[in-house]
Amino acid sequence: MNFFLNSNLCIIIILLMTIISCKQKSLSTKNCELELLRFEEDFFNIDSESFDSLLPEIKDKYPTFFLDNNVDYKKDILLNDTLRDIFDSVQSVFKGELFNQSQIKSGLCKYNSYYPNETLSFVTYIEGSFDYRYPVVYSDDKLYISLDLFLGSDHSFYYALPKYIKISHDKRYIPSISFLALAGKHIPISETNSFISTILYYAKAYYFTKSMLDGVEDHVLFKCDVEKMNWCKKNESTIWEYMIENDYLFSSDPELNERFVYLSPFSKFGLSIDQYSPGGVGVWIGLKIIESYVEHNNVSFYDLLIEQDYNKILNKSGYRP
Repeated sequence: MNFFLNSNLCIIIILLMTIISCKQKSLSTKNCELELLRFEEDFFNIDSESFDSLLPEIKDKYPTFFLDNNVDYKKDILLNDTLRDIFDSVQSVFKGELFNQSQIKSGLCKYNSYYPNETLSFVTYIEGSFDYRYPVVYSDDKLYISLDLFLGSDHSFYYALPKYIKISHDKRYIPSISFLALAGKHIPISETNSFISTILYYAKAYYFTKSMLDGVEDHVLFKCDVEKMNWCKKNESTIWEYMIENDYLFSSDPELNERFVYLSPFSKFGLSIDQYSPGGVGVWIGLKIIESYVEHNNVSFYDLLIEQDYNKILNKSGYRP
């Protein structure tokens, strides 16, 4: 009697585990499908004669773009010559799909393996002001990609921009910039403002992105020339020694962020070598520290992202370039 009870119990457990496994696999497969919505195509391809009847459907599909009730979308946007020119340029560069769409999908699958209950979709649009600070924005489980900022670094729209900004205005950067934007959802804002906490806080987003996009290269992540990234790798120990010798690590001087963290044509050591360096070299060093920390400690991906004791990360990293 007990044998049959135990056998039936085992069968029930196996069936339950199979059902749960199937449901998880189904969820993973569903969330791994790339949902790509092309707002600029749907909107600017509306027949002007049918605009009034078709606009409600577009509003239902893309409510985020219609929050300003004072805008006359037919007159101010659909018939705007500048926006029409931008749309034509976007159409010529992005024929049917985004560059590296397979890489984006692969990253989405990796993201789903870490966060199986999260949903994520990609929405493309054109904005027209060419604000290079916000090429991709994350909001409400969506990544909004401003395609007019990825037309190619030599595009005439960007002629007035300096090279260090123009370089990232290429479609090859869409996957890495997208996941850098997404990283902010999972990384709590740093509660301290020391230089070491700042570079490690920003470096987490780069570690997150490297974890999602297999094989993404550092010069793509940091949006700089290959030569400048090679310079970093060649001079890693020198950079680190420079920061230690000048007592920068635990300093709260905001000027250090301008010199070694924020977007700039090069990092500012105050030496003749500056021109060979990329901007944000401090964050690149922060990434090396985080990679060393993960290598030398039994720490999960999630625990790393939420860890706010940055001195602990530094001290336990074993970082010795």
